[in-house]
Amino acid sequence: VLRGEVNRFDVGIFQINEQYHLEKSRDLGFDIYTPAGNVEYAVWLMNAYGRAPWVWSRHCWSNSVS
Repeated sequence: VLRGEVNRFDVGIFQINEQYHLEKSRDLGFDIYTPAGNVEYAVWLMNAYGRAPWVWSRHCWSNSVS
């Protein structure tokens, strides 16, 4: 499982925070520890809350990945 470098509770492609989202993601039937589940829950979050769940990482949004 891909873990965050800054926050070890951030997991997966979309760095879903376990402390805040694990219970809700499970209630909805998503496994945030798999690539598919992480993406599906991120889509659910975006539809429900927009970019707000990722606001703390906004400083990275324009950075390219090398």
